[in-house]
Amino acid sequence: MKIKTVTIVGGGSSGWMTAAALSKCCPHLDITLIESKTIGTVGVGESTLGHINRYLQMLDLKDEDWMPACNATYKNSIQFTNFRENKGEVFQYPFSDGFDYTDKPGGMENWRQLAALKPEQYTPEEFARFFCTGNTLLAEQNKQTKNEDGVLRNFNFDWDTAYHLDAAAFGQYLKDKIAIPNGVKHMYGEVHSHMKDNTNSYVTQVLCADGTKLNSDLYIDCTGFASIMLEGWMGSHFMNFEKHLANDRAWACRLPYTDREKQMHNVTDCHALGNGWVWNIPLWNRIGTGYVYSTRFTTPEKAQVEFRKHLAEAHTPEIAEAAEMFEVKIKHGYRHRAWKGNVVGVGLSYGFVEPLESTGLLTTHENIIKLVDILNTRDGHVTRTEREGFNFSCEYDVKKFRDFVSQHYAFSMREDTPYWRWCTEINEYDPLMHSDEMQKHSQYVAMIGNIVGGHAYDETYTGNCFITAGMGIRATATPELVLRGSSRRFEVDIQEEIGAVDRMYQQYKNFVLDHLENLPSHYEYLKENIYGGKDDYELD
Repeated sequence: MKIKTVTIVGGGSSGWMTAAALSKCCPHLDITLIESKTIGTVGVGESTLGHINRYLQMLDLKDEDWMPACNATYKNSIQFTNFRENKGEVFQYPFSDGFDYTDKPGGMENWRQLAALKPEQYTPEEFARFFCTGNTLLAEQNKQTKNEDGVLRNFNFDWDTAYHLDAAAFGQYLKDKIAIPNGVKHMYGEVHSHMKDNTNSYVTQVLCADGTKLNSDLYIDCTGFASIMLEGWMGSHFMNFEKHLANDRAWACRLPYTDREKQMHNVTDCHALGNGWVWNIPLWNRIGTGYVYSTRFTTPEKAQVEFRKHLAEAHTPEIAEAAEMFEVKIKHGYRHRAWKGNVVGVGLSYGFVEPLESTGLLTTHENIIKLVDILNTRDGHVTRTEREGFNFSCEYDVKKFRDFVSQHYAFSMREDTPYWRWCTEINEYDPLMHSDEMQKHSQYVAMIGNIVGGHAYDETYTGNCFITAGMGIRATATPELVLRGSSRRFEVDIQEEIGAVDRMYQQYKNFVLDHLENLPSHYEYLKENIYGGKDDYELD
């Protein structure tokens, strides 16, 4: 299959992210993007993970250039509130490529010993501080630094920060600054039918309502949940995740700041309620927030009442009452083939996992990178084997994201509502039930080790560690088990060893806290380094 011409159907963030990447990295392609003037975008995805840095670097995008156009802020961590017990507990999932105390004798084993022998000090909340001291304390103190002096060890600003952004504005920026200047042809139109070859396997022509005909070697479906081409025309059927994830709706709204410096956190706050959870995403010009919930356990009307009550407590009753809300329907799952015939699904048209771990844009840019990797070699020649490899990789990733998100519910100790009892007892989160290729993935093997013992947390220190530890799960939970079958001499040795690690950690933690006192707040850093010393903004 030789690909020289590409038509992208649908704009929005996924369409223009695809157009920008292909036009930048595959100059041999002739690219057209067609979008409707009447079909809107979902417009919710405003939080990213550190993986987006691969995409941004691929496009040579500099923070100071694109961030102001997208009202973007930094994100150092994801904060989880009331997920474990509904007692006001808060734990962090910081981003980092490097970890503290893993290079010390014992590593994770020392953590397990400390947590068992000093449980009042080494609480579930302390895990993130122990292994990502600088990253976690930056998030908790709402401070920001590029760390060019290397004072905070293992904090790499270029990879350990993600972003909060206006997804629609991001798509527009990529359109104006990369895609169109690189030759992408843009048109408006309503796609309503198509023609296929005599094998019924490939689209040969796309027909628009105004009579326009589009002929391409490859069509990329960016039509959102509708998946007009991939599912509708090509029959790539939908595989739902309803047995794993209950949430299927969201109420979303945009709030004004009352105190920008205090409210502009460098974390995405996820706050669990009785029938789901609330996101809080601070952009430069506004706060994006919403309640993701399940209609299995509540009605949209009751969910909105619950959400407004939360907003009144988190902000003010006046802000809660004035909030203009819009409803978003969530469709969990994926199309069983991301690439079928000569049609590829990108973004929501391929699949979606609820936004608890900001996997919406993650799925989009990771699949785009996979597509670029295939199309920028051999002058666009693509074999069936390559296409099936693409499909395997996309399916593998979306299932991995599904199970990672499911983990946040499955390990909760909450039983206060029918919703949470379903999450912890009926939710089909069980790594050992997955297919062989999923079992082989280290994070799942290690996860079972965390639960039943046998070995400590994942050697690669994936996000699973922070979620399971934040939920209070330990492979070895008591001093008796740490010291089982040991001699008195052995007990003394362990006490001495963990005592030394404890002192070393506390010393570094205090050093970081002292250092942070002189750092600017997240807002101050953005104002001076990204927004040119200005703090003017417009609430959209």
